[in-house]
Amino acid sequence: MRSLPTVALTADHVPEADAPARAIIAFAQSLDGYTEAGSPAEIKSWMDRVDADGPHALDLNSLRIALFGFQRAHYGQGGGWPDGDPVMDRMREITAAIREKVAEAPRLGVWLGDITQLQVSAVVNAANERMLGGGGVDGAIHQAAGPELREACERVPQVRPGVRCPAGEARVTLGFRLPARLVIHTVGPIWRGGGHGEDDLLASAYRSSLALAEVEEVASVAFPAISTGVYGFPPNRAARIAVDTVHQWLAEHDRPQRVVLVAFDADSQQTLNAALAERGD
Repeated sequence: MRSLPTVALTADHVPEADAPARAIIAFAQSLDGYTEAGSPAEIKSWMDRVDADGPHALDLNSLRIALFGFQRAHYGQGGGWPDGDPVMDRMREITAAIREKVAEAPRLGVWLGDITQLQVSAVVNAANERMLGGGGVDGAIHQAAGPELREACERVPQVRPGVRCPAGEARVTLGFRLPARLVIHTVGPIWRGGGHGEDDLLASAYRSSLALAEVEEVASVAFPAISTGVYGFPPNRAARIAVDTVHQWLAEHDRPQRVVLVAFDADSQQTLNAALAERGD
């Protein structure tokens, strides 16, 4: 029996998604016939675990790619799914169950923790205009991604001397050693009292990042609290802008499927949750 073609898969799920999601991805990666990992009994076991788990999100496209590869490997390139096949019938059920859980999960949520550890398609870096690393989130992302990230940033063309990404705009590189496939670098405004277009620039930083995520067909993206560190943007005001901007984008676009606003401590988590509550989300 032919082997499943190699397919690069990522879990693309919010942090709460654990064993069931990973088990399904592992199954999709390891399909090579009707025995061992591909046995109906094994599939049923994972299906039961999916049923018992709470709502979570993962990249359904990865699973579909794996299933398509399985179909081509075992049934040729023509036709649809074979009728009456117990393995494929079970995979239909798994796909339907995951789709239902993804639909139930909110597309915008808050998570407390280290953004460099998130299993998402892309993380947003609160960069400076030079894009060569810095302190706070910027430094943490560069450290976790490794020196290749700085080298990639150095290759981004400057729009003027010392500026690769002006405030309110975004650029994209690979994620290298991060779990995330991509890093979307954006520059927020420096707070100067609120009368210098800071709100509009911050909203633009979020929109520009989301637009790049859409172009790159990103399934899930994680944002830090842009501009609230050394740039001095008031956290409550920044949280409302972040939530409003992302909420509006998701209402009008299919990609990304999931956005996580990452809080670095309990206070910032409470601030973000309060901003979500104001919208009723």
